[in-house]
Amino acid sequence: MKRDKALMGDILKTLATFGTTYGDVEKIQGELAGKQAPELILHHLRLLNDRRLVAVDMHNFWRLTDQGYDALETGGDLFQWQDEPPPTNANAGIDN
Repeated sequence: MKRDKALMGDILKTLATFGTTYGDVEKIQGELAGKQAPELILHHLRLLNDRRLVAVDMHNFWRLTDQGYDALETGGDLFQWQDEPPPTNANAGIDN
């Protein structure tokens, strides 16, 4: 499956509109323009998680991380780590 950078950006923007609530794949799917398959959305959420721009809790609800908000607010390049891996965080993972 190919990476769709535009979809990744749309997912980030969609999660930002949820405010303090988290979104599952179905909620995200319902807010995106066009009909995207749930598997495609989930794949891209995982890619965003790899970059630490989103996080997921134990119930599979997704949210923006602080880095995700920074990327949206600054209009920064979401794909700045093409040549180097994103920073690792030993405590990253499922929210508790």
